[in-house]
Amino acid sequence: MNENEPMLAEGGMSRQERRELKRQQRQYAPLFQRRGVRRGLLWAGGFAVLVLIGWGMVKLSANEPLPTNGSGSVLSIPVGPQDNSKGPQDAPVTLVEYSDFQCPACGAFAPVVEQLLKDPELVGKVRFVYRNFPLSSIHKNADLAAQAGQAAAAQGKFWEMHDLLFENQTKWSGLSSSGARDAFIGFARTIGLNVDAFTKALADSAVAARVKADFDGGLQSGVNSTPTFFVNGTKMPHPQSLAQFKQYLTSALNATP
Repeated sequence: MNENEPMLAEGGMSRQERRELKRQQRQYAPLFQRRGVRRGLLWAGGFAVLVLIGWGMVKLSANEPLPTNGSGSVLSIPVGPQDNSKGPQDAPVTLVEYSDFQCPACGAFAPVVEQLLKDPELVGKVRFVYRNFPLSSIHKNADLAAQAGQAAAAQGKFWEMHDLLFENQTKWSGLSSSGARDAFIGFARTIGLNVDAFTKALADSAVAARVKADFDGGLQSGVNSTPTFFVNGTKMPHPQSLAQFKQYLTSALNATP
């Protein structure tokens, strides 16, 4: 192990990250209590991850920020048929997330985004696009997980694999590459994929190239941490609460003709 690399604790987080997470849990739990949202209390720990300044769970692990090729405020690669998306293609609001399946903050965001997509005021009005941005320098299984998502997409079940990867993140993050591969093949079996085709796709250079295309597009858009969101092509500020996240989406909705 490089002496500059953080010592990782359970679930792939360094001890420093866990201390910061606990501090954020204490800070943001009252926010949800004041709002009286019982379900929010269940998310208080997870949402604390989301609001680390500059997504500290990523930043704390990296010695240097990733180099970017863009301004960091505008989405460089337009949404197209190559993207993994859910929601109406002609929705007035398009939410694009650059994400890493092994990133704890991304895992905490997954149920938050899902609830927003089901919100009565937003349902049917938001198209959600997931793009791969695996931080393989600090998350050893992130590339393979992204490839697992794309291998599932080839059989029309990206979102089923997306959900299983995040729901079981702590179980596979610390595994060896071969162990993670076996776990992903097990997920493929669970969601009813052709396992032989899935296994072959995991080793397919075209699948790896598809993940790299997402990553390179993120760099062009100025992405250097995960998760990073764009709303209708503009980078979204880091939300400090579920309500603020919703407000960003409703503001974009209200701004459309």
